[in-house]
Amino acid sequence: MSAAERKQSAAWRVETARLVLRCWRIDDAPCLRAALDECDQHLRPWIPFMKDEPRSLQQTAEWLEVHRNAFARGEYFRYAVYDAAKERLLGENMLLTRVGPGALEIGYWTHKDAVGRGIASEATCAMVRVAFDIEGVRRVEIRCVPENAASAGIPARLGFRHTETLKDHVEDTAGGVHDLMVWKLYAGDTPGTAVKSLRYRAYDERGRLIPPAGGSG
Repeated sequence: MSAAERKQSAAWRVETARLVLRCWRIDDAPCLRAALDECDQHLRPWIPFMKDEPRSLQQTAEWLEVHRNAFARGEYFRYAVYDAAKERLLGENMLLTRVGPGALEIGYWTHKDAVGRGIASEATCAMVRVAFDIEGVRRVEIRCVPENAASAGIPARLGFRHTETLKDHVEDTAGGVHDLMVWKLYAGDTPGTAVKSLRYRAYDERGRLIPPAGGSG
């Protein structure tokens, strides 16, 4: 699917039982700035963009504008993850286009105060459903370093297969080099998994409900 086709089909907001995932807005900058400052030591070992932190509030707003514009162009999709009441920023999930045709990579980080509540798993489930049901890809991937056991536990719980580990493949924010685990899930392998049982609703840029493939969600 081309960027133009992804743009036309994009889910700008996704709702599950506990969460609202939506495209970042520039006015999210204060919430994001506070969350990243609170979670700096929690995220810094694992999240590549933390090498550029701390940003100023203005730089954070400009960064979000970049993401929102890329979302609008269908280049990649980064979502703020809020609680259902839309009161607390719980993290971020993203669909990235860097793993080749017919596929999307899912990335995520979770606020330290939301860890252990299944937030990342639920949000990632939603991203898998969007990737398969709305974006129409055949494969989704999750990549993480072996040392990040909490992150690796998410694809394992959702039915992904660990297909390979790339040796000395990524550099952390301190310059250390790590292996990279590659987890894959194919569209035909979701029956019987937590992914298939997730109930969700997705909406386009104008707030119109997007019917999932097959009419289920």
